[in-house]
Amino acid sequence: MIAESTDSLLGILKWALLALLYLFFARVLWAVWSEVRQRPEQVAHGRTSSPQSVPAAVAAHHTAAPMDPTVPAPMPVAPASVAAQAAPTPEAARRIPKGRRGKVGRLVVTQPRQRKGTAFATTDELSIGRASTSHINLDDDTYASQLHARVFRRDGGVWVEDLGSTNGTFVNGRRITGPTQLSVGDRLQVGNTILEAQ
Repeated sequence: MIAESTDSLLGILKWALLALLYLFFARVLWAVWSEVRQRPEQVAHGRTSSPQSVPAAVAAHHTAAPMDPTVPAPMPVAPASVAAQAAPTPEAARRIPKGRRGKVGRLVVTQPRQRKGTAFATTDELSIGRASTSHINLDDDTYASQLHARVFRRDGGVWVEDLGSTNGTFVNGRRITGPTQLSVGDRLQVGNTILEAQ
């Protein structure tokens, strides 16, 4: 009696498992079919990516993650439409003059590509970070801290100082531990963003 009920229970479980497997494969096939069907429509309309195709991990990652300075950090992925909107005009760097007589007059973004050419005049003090109040706002750079670093003028020169960031601030590839003077041509790295002193 017990053996018969066990056999019938195993039979029911076997059919339930098979049904779940068929449902899983049907869902996978439906997802692939939907993607294949939408792909020609996107190409026909000039869209190669959609906001929904951005990895959720990148979109949801808002806190700075520890980073080994010897290993380059992965660049965040952005949809093509966002990158096109954020791209600065070629005149952006021309409006802010370079420094004269070997002095730093501006910082120009060289990486990432969607911000390349954006220039910032070196005023008395500039804050850099993801906070909305930062003078140089890096809200899409997940490796930058809220208040990451500051650039300031002192004794006729331009200096940079890390503000206790998680991943550190680098000048020409070296992590700085205190206020460091910038020279023309120096490359300042904050998170995944690199600015050239000009």
